[in-house]
Amino acid sequence: MRLTMAEMALWPAIGAHYTPILRQRTFRRRGAAAGSGESRSGVRLVEAAFGILGATALRLDGVLDAGWESPKPKAMLAALLVAPGRTLPGDALVRWVWSQEQPRPTRTTATLDTYATRIRKLLKRLPVTATLRGHRGAYRLDTDRAAIDYFQFRDLVATAQRHFRDGRSAEAAHHADQALRLSRGRPLDDLRSAGALAWRTRFERDELIPAHTTHLNALIDLGRADEALVLLDDLQSEHQDSLALHKARLAVLHALERAEEASEYYLDVHRSLRTEGDPQAADHLRRHHESLITRAHSAPWTAPREYQPPRQLRFDVHNFVGRADQLSELNAHALDADGVPVRGIIVLEGMPGVGKTSLAVHWGHRVRDRFPDGDLFVDLHGHSGTPAATQASVIDELLLGLGEEPDTSAAPRARAAVLRRTLANRHTLVLLDNARNSDHVRELLPLLAECLVVVTSRNSLTALATKYNAQRIQVQPMTEAESTTLLGTRLGGRADAGLRAEVVRLCGGLPLVIAVVGQNIAEYRLRREHADLPPRRLLLELGIDADGDNSPQTLFTWSYRALPQAARRLFRLLGLHPGSEFSVSAAQSCWGRDEAETRECLATLVGAHLLERTDSLDRFRFHDLIGECANNLAHTDEPTELRHTATRRVLAFYLASATAAHHTLYPDSDAGPPFDLPAQVSPLTYADEDAARTWFATEHSTLMATITTAANTGNHDLAWRLPHAVSTYLEQLGYHEDYRQAMETAVTSANADGEEEAEASSLADLGRSHLTSGRLADAQRCLHQAMVFADASGNQRGQCAIRFHLGRIAMLVGDATTGVRLLGESLELAQAADDIEARRWTHYELGDALRVAGEPTKALLHLREAQQHAIAAGDDYALALVLAGISSVSLAHGEHTEAAAFGVAAVSTAESSRNTSAIVTTCTVLAEVRLTTGASAAAELLATRAVSLAERVHDVPVHARAAEVLGDVLAEQGRHAQARRTWLEADELYHRLGSTAGRHRIYTKIADLSH
Repeated sequence: MRLTMAEMALWPAIGAHYTPILRQRTFRRRGAAAGSGESRSGVRLVEAAFGILGATALRLDGVLDAGWESPKPKAMLAALLVAPGRTLPGDALVRWVWSQEQPRPTRTTATLDTYATRIRKLLKRLPVTATLRGHRGAYRLDTDRAAIDYFQFRDLVATAQRHFRDGRSAEAAHHADQALRLSRGRPLDDLRSAGALAWRTRFERDELIPAHTTHLNALIDLGRADEALVLLDDLQSEHQDSLALHKARLAVLHALERAEEASEYYLDVHRSLRTEGDPQAADHLRRHHESLITRAHSAPWTAPREYQPPRQLRFDVHNFVGRADQLSELNAHALDADGVPVRGIIVLEGMPGVGKTSLAVHWGHRVRDRFPDGDLFVDLHGHSGTPAATQASVIDELLLGLGEEPDTSAAPRARAAVLRRTLANRHTLVLLDNARNSDHVRELLPLLAECLVVVTSRNSLTALATKYNAQRIQVQPMTEAESTTLLGTRLGGRADAGLRAEVVRLCGGLPLVIAVVGQNIAEYRLRREHADLPPRRLLLELGIDADGDNSPQTLFTWSYRALPQAARRLFRLLGLHPGSEFSVSAAQSCWGRDEAETRECLATLVGAHLLERTDSLDRFRFHDLIGECANNLAHTDEPTELRHTATRRVLAFYLASATAAHHTLYPDSDAGPPFDLPAQVSPLTYADEDAARTWFATEHSTLMATITTAANTGNHDLAWRLPHAVSTYLEQLGYHEDYRQAMETAVTSANADGEEEAEASSLADLGRSHLTSGRLADAQRCLHQAMVFADASGNQRGQCAIRFHLGRIAMLVGDATTGVRLLGESLELAQAADDIEARRWTHYELGDALRVAGEPTKALLHLREAQQHAIAAGDDYALALVLAGISSVSLAHGEHTEAAAFGVAAVSTAESSRNTSAIVTTCTVLAEVRLTTGASAAAELLATRAVSLAERVHDVPVHARAAEVLGDVLAEQGRHAQARRTWLEADELYHRLGSTAGRHRIYTKIADLSH
């Protein structure tokens, strides 16, 4: 007789590879080719924009093109495509881009930046929206997962497996077939790096072979075991040693009632496995073969008629969304290789509202047919508005579920014994929801030893893992795509796309919060338009009505109230911290306690999933909504005076730490006047420049938030000092927009603080920011306002700096006469004030101005003077620009060898300084030299790099010049259309600057090109 798959059970997916030849020869004769359309179950199938199930490909001009780039950019994109929406750090990308035998570039971050620029240009040509974001060497690709063939494959396979479990074998075969058709060869077939090879191995072992087994199982159930055998012939010709395929062949042969052939095949393989020294695999195959024979001659076991198995799981979530990884993890821990449930404990942990209960219930419904003895559900009320369930009450509830009336007169120990006896020899699924901690369930678990127990909790139940070998699964917030889908199921057509996107962003992937907003979207829309509250604050307050309080704020507060007193206070004071991420030292400043107590309370908050650790051991972050909840609690549970004191402490911590970092990196540069450090604040110190630079990079976004918080909370004396402590770092690293915003705050706060000199200084720095961003009129306005104070007070340093920048502006707009005059006045003031730093920079800028004005001999004198000052000060940033200026003068004199030597030295020095604008300027100058000497290929590489970096740092003057030079190179190469486009980009930048001279040069070049 033919065995059904319910009788045979699924065989495990153990390492085999999919063969594209098989797909071409077998699948095409059974159905239409895969493409855009709709499957029989209504699943929408679209053409993939990204392909990784084969050579890495992009859909360009309607064709899935695998030859779009060289291997390394393809490897970088592939790494991002297997994890869309997730930020990958630089070291992870390096494992994907470079194989172990390949030498890595000296500056991997810069190289990855270059690859990213090339990828972005191609993304614009795709039929879907895709955005590649980069920050400090880490990258994230945001796009619809459905546009990637790998995720289409996963969705189709998941659908096929669901159909098969539900007994719809025809639909299962159809969807598995469609999934396998997506293969264009081995996945990532064009990549050889460690990251790509590791992912390919995992995919083929854990996803591709299970897809094949689902397909084969469905074919057998449909009476098409002969087709399954043909498929196995091809698969096994490629993978002769696969145990999974050996077991599959035995199952197919038994389904075809070819028992004798199956026995012969089994004996041959079993003998071979033992000969090759793999007795464990041989024994596994023996047991599988014997089980097939046994099942062929016996009927499936059924429960006794008098026993009615309990079915207590809550209602499954309608239109359950996402969680594929967690569902797979649950299956891996709960089911053995043959799909049979095991006995043991699984813990689902995660922050409030992340969807632990929904996930557990949904998974329970998916596998409940594998538990013939039923399923039980108990809410332990560990974090809720009602008292937590006691062990005695849980035992009674479980007995009732099993049909046993608890004897209330018996001692609790006797009732526990009844529960253990009742569950003996019954393999039941038990879901214990919302445990407060390990102690809440510790004494229950021995009574459930015959069951599979799933526990959900907001706390980390590490004790269960230690004592009972419980398998812990971290339930993370949903991805943006999953959140969007879930919100769509809740809203239907009740909100426009903009409102939906806003809600998804604010909810931060928490399904429970998404559900609350979906039910109260009209109230949210109305209050957002009329209430003077931040959107997240409004969202937290939704869900309070006559039927009770189901608001996210109350949901989170249950966890807060369960904390020890010290941890509660730290939690709410951390809500005052500017920014969602912070270090242990910053947390200390929030409440003024010592490091040991701070670390202990932080660990408590992490265990309660109210905080999470970052990739660093000493750094933590809030989920945005939980951080907003903490801020609310700080305003309700903390006295006003203590709250203000805590805020000032943490602001002062960042100001003092930033000032120390500034002095470490730029010892010759002033970071602003001193201030009185509050008690209980211990600012950071730095061992060297790298440590200070790393701190600035790590705390960048927090420092910007700190400036805003200082101004908003009335701490204006700190609000205008903070921008000056971070300004040099922001300027030298090319964060010009952040620099501008910081200085605007400094101007406003200095005025509010009554500090006229600080206001003037901030105005001058704001003018510099406008200059870099190409807003020359705004720059002149700010500088002239600052000059009024400088001239009135006789502040020579201020007068010098302001004339310096006004001279730069004059040069940018083409007024060389005024520029040289103002820079000359600036130099005289710098010499009178004996300001070494000002003399260094003014000599450089005046030298460059004289070069442009056609006085190269005078220019060289000033540049040489600036060179000596820069060397003496150890200022690589200034030295790089000076060397570039000397290179330009040498080039104008026709001294090509000297020009090239100074240009190369300038680029090398700029890279040592890590100043992006300096790298752009020096690369541009060296590109001009290479172009003049006939090395156009080298010139193109340099100019392309300059333009790419300039786009990132938004330094308009250097960007304009870099684009102009790149156009020159392209024109010299005869690529006239590209040259014209690039020159027009430069013209737009010169237009923003108001540079008539720059625009005139561009028009002349375009006109000459036309002739």
